[in-house]
Amino acid sequence: MLWPLTLGGIALGAVVAGVSGAILGGILGHALDRHWQLRRWSDLLQRLGLRPDFEQVLFLCLGRIAKADGQVTQQHLQLARELMQQYRLDESQRLAAMRAFNQGKQQARRVERAVERLFRQQPARSAELLDGGWRMALIHGRVGRAGLLLDDWAQRAGLGKAEQQRLRQRHQRRQTGAAAPARTTGSLQQAARLLGVELDSSPEQIKRAYRRQLSRHHPDKLIGTGASEAKLAEASERVHQIQQAYERLRRYHGIR
Repeated sequence: MLWPLTLGGIALGAVVAGVSGAILGGILGHALDRHWQLRRWSDLLQRLGLRPDFEQVLFLCLGRIAKADGQVTQQHLQLARELMQQYRLDESQRLAAMRAFNQGKQQARRVERAVERLFRQQPARSAELLDGGWRMALIHGRVGRAGLLLDDWAQRAGLGKAEQQRLRQRHQRRQTGAAAPARTTGSLQQAARLLGVELDSSPEQIKRAYRRQLSRHHPDKLIGTGASEAKLAEASERVHQIQQAYERLRRYHGIR
């Protein structure tokens, strides 16, 4: 964990007043880091408005997509909650994400500006944004106006027609697979293997394995490593598979 204002305070204090200044600057900087919940330099840039908060933009877009064909359903809201869990949002971040989701339903121009800014400033995350968008667009198994919206965003992100088509088809195949019954012993065994547990493992073991796999494969770990958009999309797909596997085992064991 990196506390940006703590380090900045230490450096500035040392320049101005030596050791005592560094100590005082570090204390003041750390207090501000904790107050504003700054843990990385990217958090500071977002706080200053110099870099868009990816999760905020994502949930703005999800709200826009959910509303594109008229009515936001419980399935849309459930997926939004699943994505909040996937991104490991704390309570305050969940509230902010839900506000963004609701704003996205009503403020189309704001969404478009946010998308444009994200693609310009964080192009490596454009595929991740589109991945979440397609999951929302296909929540009921059909593509309406939301598909046109996502195609437009993909084009603005610099994706060619062939790549846009592959992205759409990949999510349509995923949706078809998700809609099929998943109660057979074989599919349950596959879900258990994906999480690294046995089918008869205890609920606590399954929960711990689920959290461990989410942490291990989360796309955030690739940000800043120079990973390609394809790698980020692959990580998002893996996380989705892990969530599906856990959901199957959760229903099978009656885990709450």
